[in-house]
Amino acid sequence: MTHLKRFGVALIAISALVGASNASATTVTSPTGTVYTGEIKGETKGHGVLDSPVGEIKCRVGVEGKIEAHGASTTASGTGVGNLLEACTEGWHKTTISSGSIEAHWTSGYNGVITSTGAEVMTTIGGITCVLATSNTQIGTVTGGSPAVLDIEAKIPVNTSKSSIFCGTQAMSLTGSGVVTTPSPLYLDK
Repeated sequence: MTHLKRFGVALIAISALVGASNASATTVTSPTGTVYTGEIKGETKGHGVLDSPVGEIKCRVGVEGKIEAHGASTTASGTGVGNLLEACTEGWHKTTISSGSIEAHWTSGYNGVITSTGAEVMTTIGGITCVLATSNTQIGTVTGGSPAVLDIEAKIPVNTSKSSIFCGTQAMSLTGSGVVTTPSPLYLDK
């Protein structure tokens, strides 16, 4: 049990594409040097994997979001939209409760770390329900380019008050990789 197919604003793949843990300003550009404010779309290559105590959950992750703020004194941020987990295997079903918001924090070069807050996804199989929720949760990294590359590596907290006891109390690992499909190219600038 290792990867997930984004959930959250990963947000995962692309939602994740607008956030990190650095207090400095971040601007999204496409091409580099040209400020981009608009829709961002991303998807995993193959399946993302969520390592659940109930079993490995494999889903394709597709995320859409819109950049709503960024600039000289602002961290790039936006709202996640759409299905975060899609086409799950092995009988798993998912429901996006809330897409939440995302932030991208510049780290170096044209790269950054992505965080998600307020995303909530419910996964079910055989009467077992696990609800995952983000709260300033690091989803992964984005490497600027054409296309920009998303590396998803997250520990997504379990909302124990909404989940079956079989889901446990520990955060579940979410892993996967993907690309930003809109815009292309995409870079994070300081």
